[in-house]
Amino acid sequence: MNDHTVNLPREAASLRAARELIQIHGVGLSAARLGDVGLMASELVSNALRHGRGVITIRITSGPDDVTVEVADEGHGEVAIAPTPGVFGGWGLRLVDELADAWGARNGSTRVWFCVLLEP
Repeated sequence: MNDHTVNLPREAASLRAARELIQIHGVGLSAARLGDVGLMASELVSNALRHGRGVITIRITSGPDDVTVEVADEGHGEVAIAPTPGVFGGWGLRLVDELADAWGARNGSTRVWFCVLLEP
């Protein structure tokens, strides 16, 4: 099992950095899944930039059967899919819900994770 944790700065360049980290540490993912996982990771980092506070951390864990990505910041709040997405946002968690095999948020924090299974 490979586990990599990186602190990201609170700036727009962190979206690209998250995608690059997935390319490096998304061991075992197909090219198509790497794109999906990179997109989901950057969406969660975008949410942390927009709605969170403090240090943003991304953790990528590659196991024999799956890859799990967790994005956290130092905020406290409820993580939920926006009831009505629109021009100004609300699509990120919908996208994660659609593309991930599983996802959730740690209770009492803005620590969101998702998991994708490796293709046989």
